[in-house]
Amino acid sequence: MKRETYGVFTAITMVVGIVIGSGIYFRADDIFAFTNGNLLLSIIVMIMGSISIIFGSLSFSYLSRKTTESGGVINYFETFISHDLARGYGWFFAFIYLPSVSVVLGWAAALYTFILIGIDATLPMQIALGLFYNIFLIIINSLNRKFGSAIQNVSTLIKLIPLFAIAIYGIFYANNLGNFDNILNSFAKEFKTYTWLTALVPLAYSLDGWTITLNIAPEVKNSKKNMPIALIVGPIIILFVYIVYLIGIYSILGPEQIISLGDEAIFVAGKKILGDRLGNVLLTIVVVSVIGVLNGLSLGSIRIPQALAEKRMISDKWEISKIDEKLQISKKAVYIYIIAIIFWNFIHYLVMKYNVFNGRDISEISIVFNYLIYILLYKKTFEIVKSKSKLKIFIPIIASMGSIIILIGSLLTSFIYISTFLLISGSVVFFGYRYVPKE
Repeated sequence: MKRETYGVFTAITMVVGIVIGSGIYFRADDIFAFTNGNLLLSIIVMIMGSISIIFGSLSFSYLSRKTTESGGVINYFETFISHDLARGYGWFFAFIYLPSVSVVLGWAAALYTFILIGIDATLPMQIALGLFYNIFLIIINSLNRKFGSAIQNVSTLIKLIPLFAIAIYGIFYANNLGNFDNILNSFAKEFKTYTWLTALVPLAYSLDGWTITLNIAPEVKNSKKNMPIALIVGPIIILFVYIVYLIGIYSILGPEQIISLGDEAIFVAGKKILGDRLGNVLLTIVVVSVIGVLNGLSLGSIRIPQALAEKRMISDKWEISKIDEKLQISKKAVYIYIIAIIFWNFIHYLVMKYNVFNGRDISEISIVFNYLIYILLYKKTFEIVKSKSKLKIFIPIIASMGSIIILIGSLLTSFIYISTFLLISGSVVFFGYRYVPKE
């Protein structure tokens, strides 16, 4: 039997910590580039993108009150739609989405680590260190759940420091927001075009991951009360942090410099605040932040094969569902996830070495598909709340609109690329849907 270990603070920090990772540091330049440097339009884009997690979380909070079984979103598909579709989604979630995202995060943490220590690392070196980070955190979260929880809480708080430092300095000290009338005139001009919708693409990839928190729901104290709190408070914190950060870095550097600096914008802004000598402090925090995101993924991901076996969505003849009484987790589920991580590390190496996806990474295969398939669950939320309140029915409606907006923005950027990956992800769901495990 599973013990309730995690408090509401850990659940909230998982939502915040998983979403606010490497993306927030390196998406400001993309957002300003797609909005042609307009601050007001950038904030509107940020709000539109955040709709997908704020109202998505609100929708899922109603579902979380009706079940505390293991499996997160997979359990929601099984409980509210069908076992077969849940099995299909479970295959996609466990063997494509989670390991591919984890592999890319591990690689990013490795890349920043080598930059921090001043080593010009080759791709194999980056891949190797990324694999080490993944396996190390998997082992830590398998052996000691409380230690993994502590890493999550601390890393989330640490990563907020530079974001708020830039926001506070930019808003209250830099005082370089420019003429608001010019911002309004530029907004009116840029809004008439449709190109700014493509700014939703980098947001789609930096806002994803919040549903992974649902995987630890059975181990959260007073889950039916605390999980909805985490799913509501977490996304609101994320939106607030994203907006004040955008305003802050805009005030410190200005849109032209942000766009020209690209991913290095946060480091230049940090040096203006802290000076050249302390410039590496921000890079250190970036490394900690990405590792914190990876830890949150590991904390939830290692439980997925176990949940699939418990629900007979994969064969359990090797007793994958058997929980170790001491560790409170299935060892064989952990082994399966490690194998998946190793496999996707190899795929990631090939993709990056041969530039298979034109500079894009393997984690983008499934993210848009995730937003799209959530609409089926939002429909169930609609059915739950429609008899309770006419006002509440707008929660799943707006959540669905958020998913569609992200899909449209993605298709505008690369129709063939996104369509191909939607087909791949959908095929995995279909095969899982049709599969009947043999005992």
